[in-house]
Amino acid sequence: MDIGQQLSRETSRRNWDKVIAYVGEDDERFAELIHIFFIGETKSIIGTSQAVGVISEKQPRLIRPYVIDLVAYLKSNPIDAVKRNTMRVFQFIDIPEEIEGDLFDIAMNYLKSLDTAIAIKAFAMTSLRKISAKYPELAQEVIFQIEILVKEEVSKGLTSRGNHELAKLYKLLN
Repeated sequence: MDIGQQLSRETSRRNWDKVIAYVGEDDERFAELIHIFFIGETKSIIGTSQAVGVISEKQPRLIRPYVIDLVAYLKSNPIDAVKRNTMRVFQFIDIPEEIEGDLFDIAMNYLKSLDTAIAIKAFAMTSLRKISAKYPELAQEVIFQIEILVKEEVSKGLTSRGNHELAKLYKLLN
């Protein structure tokens, strides 16, 4: 299968599932997928980002070699699908020390921005909580931002995620 060609055909769950099944646990196929993710055209990037997110949840070892590149990609302010699926990835993997600072800053900016989509904010909350678990001195700053979002009640899902993450963050302070 030519992954790029397959993803250019259509943007659908069925098509993403074909690519996800094809890549499976194969390092070389995942490398091809991630290459498209970083340099492909918008239509293929959307599908690729979805596939990368799902595969990373199932096979976190496949994404580990690319985490520095993922953070650099987030710094370039990519399309929302990339932001959403990249932040989703960081929920499921151990966040390496060398990217914690940059990822913390990016995720905090997502929480603070009025323009950031709800799903991106939700995934950012979890990533921030994971980093705060290693560095409890950061927890208060994260709590403050999440409390603002919870009080605003932007969406039920975001409020629920916020309350869930707040409960875990409060435990870090005790």
